Amino acid sequence: MSVVDFKNKPKTGPGPANGNAQPAEPAPPPRIGDVFAASLLRAERRCSGVEKPIALPWAVLADHFGGGLWPGLHLVNKGTGVGGTQLALQVGVAAAKAGIPVLYIGLELGDLDLALRMLGEEAHVPWSHLWTGKAGPALVSRVRDAVPNLQDLPFHYEVARPHGLPPSALREAVEAMRKLYPELDGPGSRPMLLIVDFLQLIGDEPGDEQDLRVRIGRASYALREMANRLSVAVFCISSVARERYKLLNEIHTVAGLTFDLDADGCPVSRRIMNTDAIVGAGKESGELEYSADSVSIIARVPETWDGQGCDVVFATAKGRATGATWSPLRFTGFRYEECPDRGGRMVEAWKDAGEKRERVREEKKTAKEQAKKTAVDTDADAIRAYVEAHPGCSVRQARACTVAGQQRRWVPAVDKLGSVLVQTKTGLSIGGGQ
Repeated sequence: MSVVDFKNKPKTGPGPANGNAQPAEPAPPPRIGDVFAASLLRAERRCSGVEKPIALPWAVLADHFGGGLWPGLHLVNKGTGVGGTQLALQVGVAAAKAGIPVLYIGLELGDLDLALRMLGEEAHVPWSHLWTGKAGPALVSRVRDAVPNLQDLPFHYEVARPHGLPPSALREAVEAMRKLYPELDGPGSRPMLLIVDFLQLIGDEPGDEQDLRVRIGRASYALREMANRLSVAVFCISSVARERYKLLNEIHTVAGLTFDLDADGCPVSRRIMNTDAIVGAGKESGELEYSADSVSIIARVPETWDGQGCDVVFATAKGRATGATWSPLRFTGFRYEECPDRGGRMVEAWKDAGEKRERVREEKKTAKEQAKKTAVDTDADAIRAYVEAHPGCSVRQARACTVAGQQRRWVPAVDKLGSVLVQTKTGLSIGGGQ
């Protein structure tokens, strides 16, 4: 399928008699009918299974992306310390093991920590133990034995540069990857995965410094253009804006996560009622989400922490060809896994948290009502005492001296006194009604 140049780059053609070349008239944009045949061919290839998406390591997430990662820009927002790099690396290694070329852009990492993360994951050894020297000889030996499993994978990488990686350098790297791994049987015949970890660290073009929002907007559209032109699935990690951290802590209520329960008490038919809460959660929100084919977020459920790991929500609010849904995962601190209980503990945690919130609301309501009753009793006692000490006083005098002249306090206090407070033509007095 050809790519149309909308920049109307001037073409040169035969000039006048003096031989000077003149710009040719710009070509018109293509007609939609011109791409029907190629588009139907892609659809047929996908429906027959010739062209497939990139599978994710967790089957529970397949429906989030229409079976897997199709070519396009897939954005995952995350907070600090939730394991975004580990998520990205697990996606990348699983794809590479399936023979899919991977380019990992690890803008926070160096060669050493990237290699140790991958080897630690393969050997099931915490990479931080390797980094800090806490791993003993037995664990180091286990990691060494894992090297052959990863040695020849089509996993390529680019790590941190002093001023970040500009979109032009990223484009050159992806084009070089596509040249190394060409699509020999037409578009979609050789899936390729680009992982950007993370988006906010993409740099400016040399000599064209921009503020962060403009830079991220340009980068996101550059990534989408590469995805479309080179048939690449882009899996991009992005940071959640700090003012949206309440969403991360209370995603169940803020994003309106709903579900049905199966016979085992596990959430099924999972839905998101407030998708806007997730779509607009990222830093420099705007062009970023508009350009993405899917927008997801990962958020911890702190109440599920058991000393060895914590359950997390993976919620996808936007998908160009899929609906909004969420799924439970588990983060051990070193790797992501599917929840053994399929989210049952998460549901119980939300139920307990909801009941606790309801108890707190009822306690606050009761305390407020009691405080109001106490205030009315105090005002009623003050009115009784004043009128007893000043029989025949006027309502205005009594109100001014007991409740600071406030009608909103006077009325309920007088109602509380009832027939005890007697008003006659000569003024107020205290009777014996109560």
